[in-house]
Amino acid sequence: MVSLVIVSHSLKLAQGLLELAEQVAQGKVNIAIAAGIDDPENPIGTDAVAVMEAIEAVYSEDGVLVMVDLGSAILSAETALDLTEPSLGKTVRICTAPIVEGCIAASVSAASGLPLETVFQEANNALAAKIQALEQPLKPEEPKTRNVEVAASHHEPQTFIWKIHHTHGLHIRPAAILARALSAFNAEIRLAKAGKSIDAKHINQILSLNIQHNDTLIFTIVGGDAEQAIEVLKNISTNNL
Repeated sequence: MVSLVIVSHSLKLAQGLLELAEQVAQGKVNIAIAAGIDDPENPIGTDAVAVMEAIEAVYSEDGVLVMVDLGSAILSAETALDLTEPSLGKTVRICTAPIVEGCIAASVSAASGLPLETVFQEANNALAAKIQALEQPLKPEEPKTRNVEVAASHHEPQTFIWKIHHTHGLHIRPAAILARALSAFNAEIRLAKAGKSIDAKHINQILSLNIQHNDTLIFTIVGGDAEQAIEVLKNISTNNL
């Protein structure tokens, strides 16, 4: 499973972001922070050695995604890769996505067992939901997904309708739970709301729908494990998320 490293100039910022990321990942992803510098008078900054140690602490053969906040954090991350064993550095990627949105998307994707390249792409596309919510134009690159072998001629589409009863709608935590749960299925799962249809396995696309209390969601599932996916949807929809 892909691990994450959060590199920030501020220790407090990184700790808060770690709290958010761990909540959506639900303990399934190893996440380390490398934030601030060891100088009580001037604690704001980044340390390449600390970044290297963080990478080594959570290293996984599946890869490590390094999230960075500002310019010199990128430099520290790049220096850390130079200091890291070459064999480890081959599966480490630095991501310059917005650090809050990117970390949340990456955490959900990594917890779903997606490969490093897909986690990287999901993080890079994370700003799309916010921009769409503000009705500003953006055409994000569609994230690559794992191969889904769905023979439409062999499997009839199945439908699940969910009217959102949650007071605050489908905010970040339930959206993360939904995306992570559905990513385990081989079926193609589409989610439609008010005429717009998205891939329900991606948290960024779910958030782009801006799902509110009393909204009606229509899931269309095609594939051999469609019935199992519907059972999961039933359980999620009735839980107090």
